[in-house]
Amino acid sequence: MVFRGRPLDPGAGPRHAYGAGIRAMREGAGMSLADLGAKVGYDRTMLSRFETAERPVPEELAPLLDVVFGTHGLFVALYETIRDDIFPDWVQEFVKREALAARMRKYSASMVPGLLQTRAYALAVIRAGRPRDTTEEIEAAVDARMNRQSLLDKQDPPHLWVVLDEAVLRRTVGSRTVMSEQLQHLLTVTERPNVVLEVLPFISGAHAFIGGSLTLLTQPDGARCAYMESSHTGQLFEESSVVDAYELSYDHLRTHALSPRESAAMIEAAMKENQKCELPPS
Repeated sequence: MVFRGRPLDPGAGPRHAYGAGIRAMREGAGMSLADLGAKVGYDRTMLSRFETAERPVPEELAPLLDVVFGTHGLFVALYETIRDDIFPDWVQEFVKREALAARMRKYSASMVPGLLQTRAYALAVIRAGRPRDTTEEIEAAVDARMNRQSLLDKQDPPHLWVVLDEAVLRRTVGSRTVMSEQLQHLLTVTERPNVVLEVLPFISGAHAFIGGSLTLLTQPDGARCAYMESSHTGQLFEESSVVDAYELSYDHLRTHALSPRESAAMIEAAMKENQKCELPPS
């Protein structure tokens, strides 16, 4: 019996067009999904989901496709058109700028920023915020978030300064185990020379960003922007006067944060508390 893939709609968006291109080249070469999978290291089910745009295409697959199909860099070049297609329209421009930033300053009021999330933590957060999505859609969103983290592993990574509200440490996301792993990951990330992490304790009281989260980006050419985000929307600001105001407020907020060493101690204490709660009663 010949396997026939689901119908494709290249006009539905860049990711759908990219998937249709993979299928067209594969079928033109007389390859089954299993044949292609053997050459690029992905199973047929995953490749089928790439073709139907059910899952975002990982960046490392693009050059492999060019080798297999002899397309001389075409899939690598087209990858730029789908890199951020998984994200909502209102966040795509921010994601593009974040990927190129030389300096990032973040304040997060309620959750660990996406760049510092573990996969299990990201899965719990995304699932909670998108209860009507299918498992495939949730997994695609998690994959996209994990892929974004590669910018911290670049040869010349951005400098990242993060201030977390104490609430981020106290809210159990997913489970005690998931939260313990996430807190350990935060401690590990702070060992990088380009990452600074501080905690804003409850005792610091009210501040300018108490109702949302902020990211300040500085590009290599000095261009700046500010991005304010709530649970279901966000807004990008480029006007110098607005960005200046957000930067000043961020500087004031940092004066009330714990030092990196004190912050690490608070994170470690929260992690140990979660681990203690995981243990069965004796």
